[in-house]
This record gives sequence, structure tokens and C-alpha cells, in this order.
Amino acid sequence: MAEVGSGLERKAARGRLVVMLAVGIAALALGGCGAVARQGRAAPAGDYLPLRVGAVWRYAITADDGRTGAGTLRVDGLDYDAVDDGVAYRLREDLLDGTVWLWATDRNGRISCPQEEVDDRAGAVRAEETYDPPITMLDERAGRLVAGASWPEAFLDTTPNLRGRPKTRRAELKWQVESLADRVTVPAGTFTCLRVRSSRKHHPALVSWYAKGVGLVKQQGAGLLGDQTLALVEARVP
Repeated sequence: MAEVGSGLERKAARGRLVVMLAVGIAALALGGCGAVARQGRAAPAGDYLPLRVGAVWRYAITADDGRTGAGTLRVDGLDYDAVDDGVAYRLREDLLDGTVWLWATDRNGRISCPQEEVDDRAGAVRAEETYDPPITMLDERAGRLVAGASWPEAFLDTTPNLRGRPKTRRAELKWQVESLADRVTVPAGTFTCLRVRSSRKHHPALVSWYAKGVGLVKQQGAGLLGDQTLALVEARVP
């Protein structure tokens, strides 16, 4: 696959929840549930990033340059060959400038990503990356869910190139838990959220708000250039 030639085109494609995902229904720790649909079994008490095949989160997106639109995050399926031991959830995030595919594993509350792919709006691959060890998407272990907690995370970032010779670089993410009770209002309602920040040198910071049992409620720094803000409109978890 072709490697993206500009650092700007790649800089927010790494180390997301970031993402994203980030992501992520049960008893909600919120003031109002708005348009959020609650279906299926209750999520575990500490489940800020509920991974269920078929789950879909819909977002209103605003870009720094004034563009607006709609985006989705969905748990697209399971891949049994994406990781060495076990199964990975395949996540698809559709944003204003393309699609991010992430593979996520859950190891005792630490959700991590061993690899991801970024496609443009036409479906062409713009970037691929693998992480060794897998980078954190969200760490829900008790020792991490403390306001003010911070820690570094070192890893090897490998990308292909035009000549078929992978390039590997050492990199580091810095994590900080900024709040356990941030009140956030989005189109879906008002939620009490965990707020976490992840940052990497030469990349925009990714700030994510998660509501327990719901998932990703808001995110700043999303997109291929880190210039998009997501606000939850609806969540559906089987």
C-alpha cells in the first residue's frame, strides 16, 4: 500500500481512540438521555467503551475550517487473524475526510489497538500502521480511572512504503485523565463523562469524553488532520 507522503495527512491517524473511537448501553451516568437508544443487556459498571458487534454511534461533526457533516462509528465485526492471541473487534469510523479502520482488543479493561488503516473518501488506502505493543485506546483498569492520573506509553510504529520496505519508528503517547465527572451537553443529551487526553509529539492532542455504559460522547482532535470535533447524536448497542 502507498504511504502517505505528508505528515499533515497522517498525523491524527495514529494513536487515536482515539480513538477514538473511539467509540462507545445500560443505566446511564447522565442527566438526560436525549436521542440515545438503550437496547440489549446492561453494560458492565465500568464499561466506558462498550464493544458489541453491530453497535453504532452517530455524530454531528464540526471542522476547524467551518465544514459540518455527519459521521458514524460502528463495531463492524470480529477478526480472528488480526492479533496473535485471541480475537479483535473491527471498528469503522466514517468522518468528513475519509474512513478510519481500527482493530481493538480488550485485555482485562485495557482496550488497545494493534493496527489501523486510513482510507480517503474514494476508498483508496492513504495510510497503514501497526503498533508494537498495541497502543491504548482506553484504559479502564482501576489504577487508571483516577482524576489526575498520567502516564507515558512507548511503542514501535511501523508503516509500509512505496518500495515495500516497512519503516519502523519509536514513538510515545502521553495520557492524562483530566476528569471523572465532566458534564457535557451534545445533541443526544447531557452526560457525566470521563475526560481523557492523549498526545504525541508533532501531533494534535486528542481529547475524548466517555459516558459509562454509553461510549464516546464527544471528541476533539478527530480526523486525518486532527481538526474535527464529534458530538454524539445517537447510540445503538445490541
